[in-house]
Amino acid sequence: MISLTTSKGGQAQNYFAAIIFLFVFGILSIFAYLFLSSFITQFDDAGYYEGATKYAGDTFLYYLQWFDWVIVVLMITLIIGAGITTYALAARPVFFIVTFILSAFFGFISYFFNFIFQEIVSNEAFNAVIGYFPKTVYICTNLHWVILALVIVGSIGLFAKKEKGQFLA
Repeated sequence: MISLTTSKGGQAQNYFAAIIFLFVFGILSIFAYLFLSSFITQFDDAGYYEGATKYAGDTFLYYLQWFDWVIVVLMITLIIGAGITTYALAARPVFFIVTFILSAFFGFISYFFNFIFQEIVSNEAFNAVIGYFPKTVYICTNLHWVILALVIVGSIGLFAKKEKGQFLA
C-alpha cells in the first residue's frame, strides 16, 4: 500500500509542513506588529514613551517590518528544500502519478489556509497594520500557488537524478 506520509516517496508531509509554517509565520508576524504597536500607543498615551523607551520601541517596530522580507526568503528556502529532499529519495515513478493526482487535494487544503488567513486578517483590528506586510499578505493569500510550486519542484527533484540501481531487488 502506498502511503504519502510514511513511505520514502511520499512528500505530502513536507508540502503541508511548508504551507502550515508560512501560514503560522505570516499570522504571528502581523499579530506581533499589531501587539507591539498597540503596546507603544498605550505607553505614549500614558506619557512613558520617551528617551530609551522610544528608541527601543521604534527599533522593534522597524525590525518587525523586516519580517515581511523574511517570509519571502522562507518561502524560497522551503521550495528549494522540497527539491533537495526529493532529489535525495530513491522513489519509484508511481509516486509522481500519486502526487499528481493528489495535487488537487493539496491545492484545496492550501486554499483552505488562504481562506482562514483572509478571515483573520480582514478583522478591523488589523487594518492599520496590514499595510506594513504586503508580501506576507500576498504569499499567505496565494498558498495554493506555493504548494503548486512545491509539487512541481519536488516532482522535478524526484526524477532529475540518474538511476543507480536502487530499484533492483
